[in-house]
Amino acid sequence: MPSPSKRLDLRRLICATQWCGLIPMLIGSAIFLLWVWSASTLLPLLGLLNMVLGLCLFGAGMGLLYAVRLRAGDRWLPGTAMAAALLFGNFPLAITYGGLGSQIELGRQREAACQAMRTNTLYTGAADARRVCKQ
Repeated sequence: MPSPSKRLDLRRLICATQWCGLIPMLIGSAIFLLWVWSASTLLPLLGLLNMVLGLCLFGAGMGLLYAVRLRAGDRWLPGTAMAAALLFGNFPLAITYGGLGSQIELGRQREAACQAMRTNTLYTGAADARRVCKQ
């Protein structure tokens, strides 16, 4: 049976691993929701930087999970499955946000092209968006 201090160390490692998965998830979700609301051009760049942060924290989290595994041996520890799910869950979430963002931006470009055609002004982006405009 491990000593209480060793159990506390393992709990701290598991908690740190969970935060390694949760931090980029929360930041990325906030960036995406702010972008949907505001359409700011700075937020996609922040999203890409958050992806880099997420990759770094994924590596750190996997290292922490490996350290927990080495210290715990064959015992199953509560929280390790959640930590792994949070770490790996960032990848499909980032892909989902990228796909949704692409569709939202395409809709915005189409609307801008249609508005430019209605007002007879020059629209400088997404030339193929003009074809789908309904007059």
